[in-house]
Amino acid sequence: MAVPSDIPGWATVVDWFGYSPNFHDAEVIAIDLRRHPEASSVRVHAWRTNSDLTEEGYYRQDRHALVTFTIKGINSLKLEGWNHQNVLSSLWASQAEDGYILELPEIYGVDGEIAAADISVSIEPFEQR
Repeated sequence: MAVPSDIPGWATVVDWFGYSPNFHDAEVIAIDLRRHPEASSVRVHAWRTNSDLTEEGYYRQDRHALVTFTIKGINSLKLEGWNHQNVLSSLWASQAEDGYILELPEIYGVDGEIAAADISVSIEPFEQR
């Protein structure tokens, strides 16, 4: 699964990473839920993993970014397992009868699904601390 290319802002995410990311091992940094008509958001720290290794023997990571999914008109919400890390196995969106469904399957921490009328995405460089 992936994020549909017609979601506003998705092309910018693909340009940043050089491909359409699946968000494996990405971490949910924040979920901000707001009542209609305000927008809610899910913010995810993601990066590009390369095929070459660091001196320590790990795959080299670069292009760290904060990817923000802006969600309007939430009509269904299922979230569980929030913790200090919130690692995703993937992240995808699919079209539904009345909008989109954003899926957040977990490896460790938050797991869930948000159904909403509208989703858009933005991206900004992320400095690791």
